[in-house]
Amino acid sequence: MKKLHAAALASLLIFTSTAFAQSPKETADARVAAERWMKLMDNEEYSAAWNAGATSMRKDLPKFAWNMLASTVRLPLGKVKTRAFKSSDLNAATAEKPATVTLTYVGEYEKSPNVLEKVTTVQEADGQWRVSGFSINSDADKSAK
Repeated sequence: MKKLHAAALASLLIFTSTAFAQSPKETADARVAAERWMKLMDNEEYSAAWNAGATSMRKDLPKFAWNMLASTVRLPLGKVKTRAFKSSDLNAATAEKPATVTLTYVGEYEKSPNVLEKVTTVQEADGQWRVSGFSINSDADKSAK
């Protein structure tokens, strides 16, 4: 019985240490994908951003609708001046769902000095991280008060 408990404990330690060891790499890979995608958005390449997005994003929203929505949300802010990474939140893969990482940034735009941006990435079946969701709050300075 003690051998069984020791084996179970060893398996648990190996599994959790492997999961923790992968977290920084997963987060870093997701961040690279998110920032590459945000660069497309910054350059008003909305169709290219849609093409680079996750399968689920492309399935849920046709490209034409994405282009309209993206330009409606982004153009009033003006050009991005600066963007700073704030935090990330990794949700490990389960049997039902792939791994996701939500990254939070604070941006400064020409017409809005304090913009909170959240980019959700998903690790797809091919192992690549792609953007599956994006939210932007240009009233971040009001909510911080």
